[in-house]
Amino acid sequence: MHGRYPSAAILMTLNAFIYSVMAAIIKSVAGDVPLFLIMFVSVATQFVFLSASAFRRIPPLIRSHPRRRAHLFRAGVLIVSMFSGFWAVSVLPLAVSTSISFSKALFVTVMGGLILKEIVGLQRWLAVLIGFSGILILSAQGSADGTTTLGVTLGVLSAATAALGAIWTRRLSQLDSGETLLLFQTFTGTLVLAPLAIATWSPPSLADLGALVGMGMLSVIGNLSMIAALRQGEASALAPIDFTRALFAGLLGWLVFSEVPTAQSWIGMAVILFGTLLSMRR
Repeated sequence: MHGRYPSAAILMTLNAFIYSVMAAIIKSVAGDVPLFLIMFVSVATQFVFLSASAFRRIPPLIRSHPRRRAHLFRAGVLIVSMFSGFWAVSVLPLAVSTSISFSKALFVTVMGGLILKEIVGLQRWLAVLIGFSGILILSAQGSADGTTTLGVTLGVLSAATAALGAIWTRRLSQLDSGETLLLFQTFTGTLVLAPLAIATWSPPSLADLGALVGMGMLSVIGNLSMIAALRQGEASALAPIDFTRALFAGLLGWLVFSEVPTAQSWIGMAVILFGTLLSMRR
């Protein structure tokens, strides 16, 4: 395990970089391309990739799987998380939206105690309070047109629903394979997002279309790199590497969008990261 850890760490860092690039792509095209179309291309690309080897399994899964409702609920929650997260990325600096996404771990702590009845010690509750205070610091700075408050609210909603999806994933993964979870997730997402993408259709430019297709392929590579990393290294050891997303997002935000977070943003982001790290350490 220890001998394979360096390659696992590299793969996890690659995953963090890929998702930071995806966030930059979303932000760059969101002004011209409807969010539902961006989401559809991302999910549909993953579905096509997954269904290539398991297409025949999809009809019986959807029609007669004993936990069909639970899988559909999980997929619906993740669609909400994706929509609110993409919207937050489009209106907030990349470093800020990425930092807020880390609060998912805090929501998992809360929901683990409330839903799964897990034992949550005093230190983890303290970590939750610290992390959420960082979110309050970010939202308190506001903006003239209200976009900062809206973006923070959407980012928190995305993190909370992603945590609920993680709780349901934890439950279902004890009973079904990872392939089953992903097939339900991508099939449902493609089915739900297709009419929404059509209803809000706006012809993308050739450059935007290329960016969307590239983002879809990156999402596949990102998932594969994360799976490969978790096969080679321990999840608890690799989890902190995900925080390099904040570094990559900040760098891309500065280079591509000339974003420089305010002092209050730096403080809020640091508090969120500290609270999340404290929770993960515990």
